[in-house]
Amino acid sequence: MNLLTNPYLLILMMSPAMAQSAIELNHFYVTVDSATYAAIEQNSFLKQEFAAFEKRTTVRADRSYTGIYFYGTKTYFEFFDSTKENRAVGETAVAFGVDAVGAMPQVEGAHRDLITRGWNGRQIPWFYRLSPVPQLAKGLESWVMEYTPEFLAEWRPEGGVGQGVTRAEVLRRYKSVLADRPADGYLDDVTGLTLALPAEEMERMMHWMGQVKPAVTIRFLPMGQGPHGLRSVSFRLRRAPAERMTVRFGARSVLTLRPDKTAIWEF
Repeated sequence: MNLLTNPYLLILMMSPAMAQSAIELNHFYVTVDSATYAAIEQNSFLKQEFAAFEKRTTVRADRSYTGIYFYGTKTYFEFFDSTKENRAVGETAVAFGVDAVGAMPQVEGAHRDLITRGWNGRQIPWFYRLSPVPQLAKGLESWVMEYTPEFLAEWRPEGGVGQGVTRAEVLRRYKSVLADRPADGYLDDVTGLTLALPAEEMERMMHWMGQVKPAVTIRFLPMGQGPHGLRSVSFRLRRAPAERMTVRFGARSVLTLRPDKTAIWEF
């Protein structure tokens, strides 16, 4: 049977119940058009009620970039402006992560390197990255990351929250040094992604996921009408809205929060 002609099977293949590893979602990013980016960045509900937020420029040894970020408990996500970052609309990345030193999977042929992050004029070891070789496709990236023990010991130590390598500890540090953040934000974590990809990219992503076996639901849609890359994100909420809420960001993006403590963001 050709799995690419059966979307239902694609969903089952990537469900958390079938994953036997400790590899989870760390974060994702998506590139949106300038109008959508501005609407998200300026939305008061997102920043004051939905989740901890920041706009930051990250300076690494290999590259620098500016985006807007939303932090959950163990997962986070970021948006890039297509015009300011010279990225195509729909450009998407899915980063998986491990919560222990030495827990990176062994994948034959994959490339492992160390990513650093600038702080106080020097580059601090941030995380080890395991990437498929070659990368999946132009506009679609994925990797597995393992934070280094040095990162929380040396980056923004005034935050004073956690000294380990888990996703939760790193996000607590990120949030602890923000000037403003919601006292009781809605967002808990990302629970699933839906990607629209051409058949060849879909096969490559499925093969990569079969090698690393992440415990997160990723659904695939065949490319048709609509943008390439991320189409929707599912969330678990820490608290429920009193009634269904819909928040729109320009003409293309809609966030819906539900009383059952779930949410979906569509692009």
